[in-house]
Amino acid sequence: MPDARSWTEHVHVTYDREAARYDRALDLFALVGFRTEAYRQRTVEALDVRPGQTVLDLGCGTGRTLPLLARAVGEGGRVVGLDLSGSALAIARDRVADLPQVELVRADARRADLGTPDRVVATFSLSMMPDPAAVAARATDALAPGGRMAVLDFWTPDAWPRPLRAAAFALARPFGETRAMAERDLRPHLAPHLAFDTERSFYLDAAYLIAGTPV
Repeated sequence: MPDARSWTEHVHVTYDREAARYDRALDLFALVGFRTEAYRQRTVEALDVRPGQTVLDLGCGTGRTLPLLARAVGEGGRVVGLDLSGSALAIARDRVADLPQVELVRADARRADLGTPDRVVATFSLSMMPDPAAVAARATDALAPGGRMAVLDFWTPDAWPRPLRAAAFALARPFGETRAMAERDLRPHLAPHLAFDTERSFYLDAAYLIAGTPV
């Protein structure tokens, strides 16, 4: 496992600095066919959220998934967005200003009180954490009976030609991506904690969705 303190500090500092540009960058990725919003929608569908439930969004960032989750739980439900970056959460707060069922918490997913959510989701965030398996273990342990977890993340597939992998890394690097993050496929790391009943890949396997119940 990488040095957790330096890894986390790198991500924290980068997102505090780049949060204002993050959303614009994701919108530009759509121009090359990387459709993050469609992938998020598929992830929420795989999460199988029911009205009135509580959903925890681990590493919610600027909150792009939060409105989808709020719509799924309805006015009687609750969505908790957790992130380490105060700058990202400030943007998320504006995004959910008219969604009273959404609560934002600034905390480290490795140590925060996760509560007892019915559903846990992590979109493009676990790969930014030094020990995603440990976070997934904490999240699945926290789930209420009958709970589900879904993860949407990305990497640079081993099967891609080296120039293509380098280009993909160059696009992600300004937003905190390191080679260790880009080259790590989380699926084998999460399998001991999550029994996958949904597996999908997008964009030639650069993005992938997994969902299921605790092992």
